[in-house]
Amino acid sequence: MKKNKILATIGALAAVATIATSCGDQGAALGDWTSVPVEELQEVNIGEKITPDADKLAKYTEENPLRIALVTDSGTLNDHSFNESAWNGVNNFATANGGGTVNDQNIVTDGTIHTQYYQPAEGDYDTNGRLAAMREAAVEFGADVIVLPGYLFQGAIELAISDPDFADVELLALDCVKENDNYQPYEYTEHVTSVIYREEQGGFFAGYGAVMDGYRKLGFVGGMAVPAVVRYGSGYVQGAAYAAQKLGLEEPVQVQYYYAGEFAATAAATTYATNWYANGNAEVIFASGGAVYQSVLQASESNNNAPWIGVDVNQHADTSIGSRDSIITSAMKNLTEATQVLLTTWVDNDGAWSDLLAGEVVTVGSQSGMCKLPTPEEDNDPGCWGFETFTEEQYQEIYNKVVSGEVKVNSFSDNTVLSENNFGVDPQYCIVNYIG
Repeated sequence: MKKNKILATIGALAAVATIATSCGDQGAALGDWTSVPVEELQEVNIGEKITPDADKLAKYTEENPLRIALVTDSGTLNDHSFNESAWNGVNNFATANGGGTVNDQNIVTDGTIHTQYYQPAEGDYDTNGRLAAMREAAVEFGADVIVLPGYLFQGAIELAISDPDFADVELLALDCVKENDNYQPYEYTEHVTSVIYREEQGGFFAGYGAVMDGYRKLGFVGGMAVPAVVRYGSGYVQGAAYAAQKLGLEEPVQVQYYYAGEFAATAAATTYATNWYANGNAEVIFASGGAVYQSVLQASESNNNAPWIGVDVNQHADTSIGSRDSIITSAMKNLTEATQVLLTTWVDNDGAWSDLLAGEVVTVGSQSGMCKLPTPEEDNDPGCWGFETFTEEQYQEIYNKVVSGEVKVNSFSDNTVLSENNFGVDPQYCIVNYIG
């Protein structure tokens, strides 16, 4: 048995670090971290309340409704992933608390809370295009709150802060940090808040579950190498390595790793995934990044419905996805609920972000049930658990260890450093073939 190593937390002076396990277990030897810094994003409890106080809601009427808009990033509203789950949160909040209904345009135009969405014009999927769509929401719709799902809004937020069209608009960003398009820091005003997720935890559970279920050759197809997607992929590799050591595998798990370069299906992504399945280089593929899952779905269908892993939401529950029973699990982050919780907080605080949120970036994860795998009972979907030997009890055991901090997952998200150093994991347990 290899000698256990201990994963250093932020600020700890350690050159070599791995995950601490419970008494009697091997440590998850994730390699020499001298070239891969160890970070652990600190989680914040944003609460679970999704129904504002009645007296706070009373200020909104059908004649003077609360107006909530959402702007999509480079994906579409029905991406079966990030944009769509955030939008579902907006509409759920509106219908539950405003008495309206979702119409055939997928918006709410009656009751005391109205919703509207905007997508940057075709060919304008850049900062200026996103800002223009945000301005439509602010000026034409008269939005009180604009929800901005995705890292790509960071530059547009910086511009909006000093733009008079947004003087009376509150911005709710998802997956954004205080950096512009050139990765230069800037500060939010009290009218802006952002929530980011510990995607590495969801990825970890998916990778761990896959290897515990018997898979030894894994694939990862990401959208763009932005921090959220990088953390999903890094966690996936960490989970695979952890399971490989726990099982005492004689041969390392192999991971094929590729980014499509956009949050959409691409010919290259489809080709890679198809060939991995066909050549036996990947038995299961994790699709992470908006509509890029369509490339993996197509590859799966052309290879006898080979298994794959969804992302952000329980994609097995989406009946519009073909051959969805080939989805063995999904690395989820609970965007729908988090959106409702944050909107509730805003209403309860008289139309302003609370001291916890105003001008801040807060992190949520497994401690608040925001990063997880779907289970049949909790997610009311009997078919979402596609593992054959990895049990829900085993999942709950590793989940509890992550929640308690007994098992730590590295949050570090510099893709260049990770990809050049086998994602920090010990090649004795997992080897990553990074394609780009």
